[in-house]
Amino acid sequence: MGIIRKGALGGFSGKAGSIIGSSWNDLDYIKGLYKKSTKPATEKQIEQRLKFALVVAFLSPIKDVLNMGYKGQTNNKATGYNMGVQFALANAITGTSPDFALDHSILQISKGTLLRPIGVSVTSTAAATLTVSWNPQLNELNGFTDDRMVLLVYNMAQDYFSIKSDFALRGDGTADYVLPADFSGQDVEVYIFYIDRDNIRRSKSTYAGPIVVA
Repeated sequence: MGIIRKGALGGFSGKAGSIIGSSWNDLDYIKGLYKKSTKPATEKQIEQRLKFALVVAFLSPIKDVLNMGYKGQTNNKATGYNMGVQFALANAITGTSPDFALDHSILQISKGTLLRPIGVSVTSTAAATLTVSWNPQLNELNGFTDDRMVLLVYNMAQDYFSIKSDFALRGDGTADYVLPADFSGQDVEVYIFYIDRDNIRRSKSTYAGPIVVA
């Protein structure tokens, strides 16, 4: 693939002979036409495709959350979603081929320099409600009382994500989240992370679960 250094005419888009012009993240590039290989896939290639399909199936519904959670970490070379997928492929795959599994507790939904949520406890005693508690760990460098907490709840039985981008503030220390009524009696997993008041810095995400919803 070649990068086009913009001159008076700039880049181009579409097919021209045996090359294709396109752009991504404000970079214009050219590449040759794809040639389908007639060689059978190797065992390693098959395994990588299985892993990739497993990760993408889980993470694609929260693509926007990953783009938000990794904001500021991409340096215009990859999207936040791509970084989340790469992290999962490198760290969260378990099992052996073809029975790979994804360890949800290892997934990283966000990344940054804010102090991540610690001392996290998630319980459910009221119907269809989660009570989330944490240790704010306030300081003047990377743990501010008005850091916004993002909450992501995954219902394992329904394969469904519930998202609250302004769940609480770091300084609150505890907050309740009301779930859909049909979550009662089902297991959920929880991810939380912080965003600072200026929407510039993030924290790494923290996982809790599984929790049975009352």
